Amino acid sequence: MLSIVHLSNNDIVGGASRAAYRIHRCLEDNKNDYLLNSSMKVITKYGSDPTVTCLNNNSYLWKRLQPRISKFIKRFYETNNQSAHNIAYPNTGILKEINNNNALNKITHLHWLGDNTISIEEVGKLKGPIFWTLHDQWPFCGAEHYTHPPINKDGLQIHDFRYRKNYSSKSRIFQERGFDINKWTWERKKRSWTKPMNIVATSNWLYDCVKKSSLMKNWPIHLIPYPINTKSWKPINKLHAKNILGIDKTKKVILFGAIGGTKDARKGSHLLEKALKVLTESYSENIENSMQILVFGEASNKKFINNLPVDFLGSFQDDLSLRVIYSAADVMVVPSIQEAFGQTASEAHACATPVVGFKVGGLIDIVSHKETGFLADPYNPQSLAYGINWTLDNQERNKKLSAQARLKAKKHWDSKIIAKKYFDAYNSALSIY
Repeated sequence: MLSIVHLSNNDIVGGASRAAYRIHRCLEDNKNDYLLNSSMKVITKYGSDPTVTCLNNNSYLWKRLQPRISKFIKRFYETNNQSAHNIAYPNTGILKEINNNNALNKITHLHWLGDNTISIEEVGKLKGPIFWTLHDQWPFCGAEHYTHPPINKDGLQIHDFRYRKNYSSKSRIFQERGFDINKWTWERKKRSWTKPMNIVATSNWLYDCVKKSSLMKNWPIHLIPYPINTKSWKPINKLHAKNILGIDKTKKVILFGAIGGTKDARKGSHLLEKALKVLTESYSENIENSMQILVFGEASNKKFINNLPVDFLGSFQDDLSLRVIYSAADVMVVPSIQEAFGQTASEAHACATPVVGFKVGGLIDIVSHKETGFLADPYNPQSLAYGINWTLDNQERNKKLSAQARLKAKKHWDSKIIAKKYFDAYNSALSIY
């Protein structure tokens, strides 16, 4: 029997942690079919699942020192890349606890680690076959979790491919100054990770990034999307959902949601605002009275965006509330300029809601253009506005898109399907270990 131990910073707070937990649950829920046991170890536990336990790192000294050391080192580095930067240094002391599990056919499965889960050097000393599901670019990059966004606030293209070039000094772009924290972090990974790990890319975009990276291009890699339990993640009657949220049932609902809401530039809310301006100026004359915008992941007192009424719903951790929100929407807009997968898009599809987004990153895998939504020209607000209008202006088309979105979720991301993909990948790794 396989024994899978997932290692993550936490279990359910943040998109990456929620995805890691779903992978764990999809395996545990199907364990009898595949003869495996799945457990999850985290630094901080927020949920109540008994199969998730906290790592026994109770060192007060380390908890006080680690964030201070990290903050001190980052003081000497300047960048306009707003992505999180983590150095995973120094050692945490949890290596012994993880390696002490001597279960037969044990696999350690890494997820989003952050700064204080386990150090780069400790990762290199983990025993047995190691799997790593990529929730962003950090494992094959330096300290950054995402490279510089491919377009800056002025609309200029940026090509940040240092991860392909060994983080050489010549590859450093002008947006960075001071101590090269990315080069230092990448070189520590190169020195410490001498044994290839099994990489899981959640989208074709991430797969391509890995295959072009200096660090991991020759490592074994699997393409497995995020799972979603389509038995519990299913649509709620749209009129009922709108009624629960207090929305006029005659209004068409445009939904946007992300951790941090409009504050994360990578999620593209600034491009959505421009698209909404185009929408109000170029399409229906009475659009302000026929549409409603919903935003989840952020609380705000703002009442209008470009003359369109908006409700900021705040953050939600429970699936039922999110199902109501997705089901109430006539279209979900995911205007991200970088997206490793696009979990909100797959959640929307599971709830039979079409998605409009840019033709970038993982969204290319999720949204089937003009079948389950619309893929706009990258970073183009006019194209995004056209896609929103195209999705909404024909009721029969919108219903067809909705039905096809639900079918795609069941066919490609259902938990049972993804569990089988992981089971096959684990056995493939064990056979050559």
